[in-house]
Amino acid sequence: MSSSAPITIDEITARALPVFTHSVHGFQRLRTEKTAPWEKYGDIILKDPGLALQTLKQLQQASDKPREQEIASMEQAAMLLGLERVHRLPTECPQIDETLQGLAREGYPRAVARAFHAAYQAWDWAYIKRDHAPDEVLLSALMHDSAELALWVNAPQRIHQLRRLTLRDRMPSAEAQYIALGDSLEHFGRRLAEKWNLPQLVHEALRPEYSNEPRVRGVVLAVQLARQVEWGWYSPQVQETLEMIADYLEASLEETTTHVHRAAVRAAHEAAFYSASAPAALLPRVPGDEQFLINEEFPPQADDTSVRHPSTAATEDSGPATDSAIVCLSPQPAIFDTIRQEMQAGIGKLEINDMLRKAIHGMHDGAGLNRALFAMLSADRNYLQARFLIGTDSDPYFNRFRIRLDQPHLFKRLMEKPQSIRIHDGNREKFWGLVPSAVKTLIKTNSFCAQSVHINGKPVGLFYADRHSQDCDLDETTYQRFRQMCQLAVKGMAAKARQRA
Repeated sequence: MSSSAPITIDEITARALPVFTHSVHGFQRLRTEKTAPWEKYGDIILKDPGLALQTLKQLQQASDKPREQEIASMEQAAMLLGLERVHRLPTECPQIDETLQGLAREGYPRAVARAFHAAYQAWDWAYIKRDHAPDEVLLSALMHDSAELALWVNAPQRIHQLRRLTLRDRMPSAEAQYIALGDSLEHFGRRLAEKWNLPQLVHEALRPEYSNEPRVRGVVLAVQLARQVEWGWYSPQVQETLEMIADYLEASLEETTTHVHRAAVRAAHEAAFYSASAPAALLPRVPGDEQFLINEEFPPQADDTSVRHPSTAATEDSGPATDSAIVCLSPQPAIFDTIRQEMQAGIGKLEINDMLRKAIHGMHDGAGLNRALFAMLSADRNYLQARFLIGTDSDPYFNRFRIRLDQPHLFKRLMEKPQSIRIHDGNREKFWGLVPSAVKTLIKTNSFCAQSVHINGKPVGLFYADRHSQDCDLDETTYQRFRQMCQLAVKGMAAKARQRA
């Protein structure tokens, strides 16, 4: 399936994120209190992404140079701005009731409510883990989905299409983003984080290669949970996420589930003014109710074959279900050729990280491989750990891609010398038994291609890519394009290694 033409960053940011009327009134009340503590300003700001973004922008303009230290809290930011600037913050932003209509008016508050739920959960876990700056974690989770918020303001039809594909048509989220937007939400999020100079933790949480960092993992898990429970708490995907959260918090699943449920209720009380359905309201519902809620947003038509029985419904960003819509990305030869030419011209010029990123983009955007990554070999050569990934943004489990090399198996053999392999119908019987069980569980597909990378005779890592679904053919042409990207990346890495020798 082909993608839409990518929307541009200028289009996404044409209009600023609006602020809630509740925030404006809250600032007005504080202005009448001559000795209102800065903490109260910070509390209002942290419930309103538009106001938080305006605060960060004003702070940057006030200093007239990049921040040398991260802002640990919005209370600190308000203090640095001073009362006069702080009081102007809400008046410098458009108000939601005056600027948004139709799909945007309905979708923006709903997206903010989900973002705050994620932020509150991440903040709560940060306290449990005795993080040095829980409010910094809260802000990062709140702004993680800034691209989606900007799309609701500036391109509501596009983001509405994404919701329709993931919810009604039950298309896997990563593929639906590519179809509706031309690229992933995380791609646009990274661009916006750079454009808006968002805190470093936001940048890191938007890059899968940082998914093993404890603070990043907390933010990503909170965002994943908030997305999944928007339509109910009792799906297998939510259960899997709760298990990962329990592992993250080093607590039992029962204790973690109870704690997360209570935090959802507290988050709903904290931000009732969003006028959007809170996830906590879905706690009393029974499994299977998700489809009824989806049908309210996307009423089924008489000839709508996408409607499924409630028991088989999938939630937005829940990941592939057993009967979810199959999306096989179409190769884009023009994009592939452009990236190939850029890599050829960049040999000896592009830094190694840039060359690796281009390679996996060529595999995904050009060759049509749904998921692609480069895994680095550990210093002790005991495991491969994902360093750069694409097409995996909504899967915190896959983002922690790691293959142990302490046992004889397919990948250990691959790392012995520069070589590649494509697992497909013709050779699966011969090679599938050599794939570690942990890898089979991780990838959830039975076809893939991989190539080891050696520089100056030494192993350094491995490229891996697949079509995500067993129903998408991993043909020879795609495999050869994968190998072209690998080979160009190796040439670029070797050239840089020689320069540094």
